[in-house]
Amino acid sequence: MFTKAKVSSFRSDFQKAVQALEEQYGCNIELGTIRYDSNSISSKMTATSGEKRVYAEKADFNVGEVVGINHKKVSSKDRFKIIKINNKNIKVQNVEIDSSRVGGFLNVSPGLLVKI
Repeated sequence: MFTKAKVSSFRSDFQKAVQALEEQYGCNIELGTIRYDSNSISSKMTATSGEKRVYAEKADFNVGEVVGINHKKVSSKDRFKIIKINNKNIKVQNVEIDSSRVGGFLNVSPGLLVKI
C-alpha cells in the first residue's frame, strides 16, 4: 500500500539509486511529479546530458544582494534586490523597473535565483 510518506521516501531512494547511472552515462536523471494510489505509482523520468545543476538554497543569499532569476518568463537582463528571506521563498524587487511595468516585487524559490 502506497502512502504519502512512502512515496516521499521512494523519491529520495530513487535519486540515490540512479547516481551510478548518472555517472556512467554522464547525464542528469530527474524524477517528475509522482502520481499514486493505494496499489501503484507512476512518474515521468527525464535524463539530460551535461553537468548536474546545483540549486541554490536560501542560506546562500543575504538581504540587499542583487541577483538574477533563471526562468523562461523573466528576462536574463533584469536585476533584482533581495528584500526579505522567508521560510521557503525569497522576496525580491526589480531594481531596473521602467515606467511600463507595474509592481516589481516577486516571491521566488531560491533555486531559481542566480548570483551576479
